[in-house]
Amino acid sequence: MIDGACHCGRVNITLENKPDYINLCDCSLCAKSGGAWGYFAGDQVNVEGQTKAYRRADYDKPAVEMRFCQNCGTTTHWVLTEHYDSDRVGVNMRIFEPGELTGIEARTLDGRNWSGDSEAEHRRPPGKLGYDVFL
Repeated sequence: MIDGACHCGRVNITLENKPDYINLCDCSLCAKSGGAWGYFAGDQVNVEGQTKAYRRADYDKPAVEMRFCQNCGTTTHWVLTEHYDSDRVGVNMRIFEPGELTGIEARTLDGRNWSGDSEAEHRRPPGKLGYDVFL
């Protein structure tokens, strides 16, 4: 298990396992929220503390609802909206100590040019956290 927290420590997330990889996406939502996403089934993520929600208004059916600490504003995770039938959760891996993530593959997605209808392209080959990619 690994534990992470927002900047002020009022929202804590515990994960049963480390992610297989982390996505560094540059779409407008991810870039402005500061997310570096690890993906998990909902029952693998334990969130403690009060969060607020944000859904983008520029899509008729937004895919995710961003969650962030209502005190310090740190983006902690996202959940899928009612438009998607899955319990997948994206956790912002930047809330964990970098040393806990050393060696995990980091993928740099071209989210700015992604339509959402297919797999996103990568801006460069995957790297390893702590070696050639840093959060």
